Amino acid sequence: MSASVRTFWLPGVMLLLFAAAISFRPLLPIDETRYMSVAWEMALRHDWLHPLTMNFEPYHQKPPLLFWLINASWSIFGISRWAGLVPVVLASGSTVLLTAALGRLLMPSVLHDRNRTALVMVSSVPFLAYSTLVLFDLTVTVFVLSALICLVKFSRGGSLLWMVAAGFCIGLGVLTKGPVAYLYTLFPMVLGPLWRESAMRPGRWFGGVGLALLVSALPVLMWLVPTLRQADGNFAFWLVWGQTAGRISGSFGDSHARPFYFYLPLLPVVAVPWLFFRSFWKGMADVEKEPWSEGTRFLLWWLVPTFFCFCLISGKQPHYLVPLLPGAVLFMALCLRKVSTADMAQTLAVMVGILVVGQAIASPTFFKSYDLRPVAEIMRANPEADWAYVRNYHAEVGFLGSARKPLADVPMGNLAAWFAAHPQGFAIVSYRNEQGITRYQKLIDMPYRDRRLRVVRLKRDEPIVVGDGSS
Repeated sequence: MSASVRTFWLPGVMLLLFAAAISFRPLLPIDETRYMSVAWEMALRHDWLHPLTMNFEPYHQKPPLLFWLINASWSIFGISRWAGLVPVVLASGSTVLLTAALGRLLMPSVLHDRNRTALVMVSSVPFLAYSTLVLFDLTVTVFVLSALICLVKFSRGGSLLWMVAAGFCIGLGVLTKGPVAYLYTLFPMVLGPLWRESAMRPGRWFGGVGLALLVSALPVLMWLVPTLRQADGNFAFWLVWGQTAGRISGSFGDSHARPFYFYLPLLPVVAVPWLFFRSFWKGMADVEKEPWSEGTRFLLWWLVPTFFCFCLISGKQPHYLVPLLPGAVLFMALCLRKVSTADMAQTLAVMVGILVVGQAIASPTFFKSYDLRPVAEIMRANPEADWAYVRNYHAEVGFLGSARKPLADVPMGNLAAWFAAHPQGFAIVSYRNEQGITRYQKLIDMPYRDRRLRVVRLKRDEPIVVGDGSS
């Protein structure tokens, strides 16, 4: 690589991924649309320390840092979908740089070229899949990697200030995704004597770990104390304990309870496309034959016990493992050390090209079933009307429709009663069988995920206002 290419390829690729997401992919329900709606309601309140809301009711499932970042971007660029995506893409790019920095710190003789590690990271399927999604995982990964870099610095005889910095990063991770941030960093900390080479008295090591854990509470308390003073006891319970314990046990309504082995079939996906390289498998065999260095021991005691704990936790989603991706990337970079940088760059170009072209093809086809903008246009054109959503509303159209008041979450059997009380209102109905909704005037009907979505109102003669006001 030339000097200019080495400097600018990563920003260029991230800009291309950002542009492709904005141009071809809608906000995907229910997660992306929900989180943007929570950020939208924060913007309407002009109060970042107020308890979070979804559909203008308390929302205790996530802490606020990502919503703060989105609102910070909106305060600079204005409220829009693309501006809301800026913090996510910046976090994705930062994750790449921090992964390369950690690799160079752990294994300087092998992973000294940060661009090679970055090429492995950006070409991987999990990174390409999640780098432009409005989720919490790559943002929390930034803080996880920052904390681990501080931990390694401390392990080499560094000042306790490194552990203060590590604790602050962990605290920011908790503010991003909740207490699970501790799990992403816990094992390298408590198992330090098993991986570090430098001599350090146990008292100093574990004193540093304890200091980091104490400091980690400070950023959280700076937000939590004023927030809970504005919230009722039920909100505090669910925020601090209920939803976290519920996800672990699977008893929480949105915990995504899965079997123990759920993550195992996903492991090969982490290594795509590199597992198709013969040199990758030869490199893996070479790594297994070599004495284990501090870096490989660090990866072992970070990835294996953490992954096992996630298998034990009942609530599972593929993206919960994204903060462990940098560790897998560093191991893959070790295995790929005999692959030329040119081959890595060509692989990157192919993978990014597949993603961009795939999104362009999916835009008028597959993504149409996920694009709620036609519904949002009707909503924005009728801002004062009352709205209902039939079947389990998750704020899918709050941001897209610029909602300024809550939508009623109405069971199908109560829709007639709702219209009787709101004769000028509109209802969004998610259905498989249109029985029960044919009596209403249809404004729009579209495929939606594995069912259909229809906007209806009581039948009347005046023209339907959609989008620009045309009938």
